[in-house]
Amino acid sequence: MTQTGAQLAAEADHAVVELVRLLRSLCPLAETGHPVRLPPGPRPVPPPGYRDAAAVAMYAARRVGVPLAPPAEPPGPPPGETHGRLVTDLLRTVLRRPELGRVPQDAGAELDRVIDETAADTMEGWRSPVVVRSWDGAPLRTYAAGEPDRPAVVIASACGMPAVLAEAWMRFLAGDRYVVTWETRGLFGALEPAEVFDTRARGVPAQAEDLIAVMDRHGVERAHVMGMCGGAVLALHAAAEYPQRVSALSLWHGDYELGPDCPKTEHQRNLKALMDMAVDSRSDATAIHAALRATAMAVVPQDVAHLVVYPYLAAELFYRYCALTGAIMGADVAALLGRVQQPSLVVTSADDRTAHPAGSHRVAARLRHGELRVEPHGDHLSVFAAGPRLRDMLVDFLDRVGSAPTA
Repeated sequence: MTQTGAQLAAEADHAVVELVRLLRSLCPLAETGHPVRLPPGPRPVPPPGYRDAAAVAMYAARRVGVPLAPPAEPPGPPPGETHGRLVTDLLRTVLRRPELGRVPQDAGAELDRVIDETAADTMEGWRSPVVVRSWDGAPLRTYAAGEPDRPAVVIASACGMPAVLAEAWMRFLAGDRYVVTWETRGLFGALEPAEVFDTRARGVPAQAEDLIAVMDRHGVERAHVMGMCGGAVLALHAAAEYPQRVSALSLWHGDYELGPDCPKTEHQRNLKALMDMAVDSRSDATAIHAALRATAMAVVPQDVAHLVVYPYLAAELFYRYCALTGAIMGADVAALLGRVQQPSLVVTSADDRTAHPAGSHRVAARLRHGELRVEPHGDHLSVFAAGPRLRDMLVDFLDRVGSAPTA
């Protein structure tokens, strides 16, 4: 498919872009060895002279390095294989778009261009080729987008989630800033053996030190830190311990421990209790994982479920996720708040049933320069979509407080 010839119509171009972004978002699943398969069932038949959508998908997958297997025989994922069903549903939606069947047979060069340019503008395209070694030697995968000489933003994302969950924010902010993020220690890439992971620190101080190690690796001397969900706790710790490195904070739907008198949602209470049980031993984690994996994604939006499922893919991943996330959920941040002097935007919603809004209200009230914004709707997953209201809110805050150069 290297011949030159026809161009892609705008609709077909957009469909290929959507396909490639989806394929690249499946990289974390593929890296764990779980098969990524084409969905079974009928698809629109392309007109004469045009490519079949499945053929386009298989070609694009090979070109961007995602192994895409044919449909399973018999059709459908094995019982309990939640990730397989999620991926199948997502791919089916994209492949059924009639525009994907409007790629001319002789548009090889143009198809290659669209695939390559789109792949470069995704989280996988922004991944650093060098694995960062944190303060204790733990390997970290890092990502950077934008020009390094621009004001810097570091995203402390939700613990244990693939970096691609923050891709919409990375793409938006990279327009006029340098944006850096990383993936949680011990959970991504070539995993260290269990006995090595068990020697690594897991608490908030260790994970906040990872943030500083990532800044050092990317030459970021000072930055705005954007903390999302549990990442808000890491952002607060970094701001308190390294005030010279953090110019300002924005904390989005943070999951905070503030003592027994601060309300928590049922989700927070149940998840913390489950994680406390799972970290008792790997055998406990395996038993809980087996019981949980079929239902874990039942209430997660379809467009992010294939990312949120990542730490549930295997019992060892689940154990590590519980150890690292449980440490964040159990860390009381009350003592940190009086030490944070930076301007801090604190965002929650009136109806967040995942991370209780009361936590954000208290954090904003106790921060010296805290500024609370309460949206009518939203939670710690919807915030990753980087909707227009939230983008405008962040840009307004950054413009008002400034964002220091990287050097």
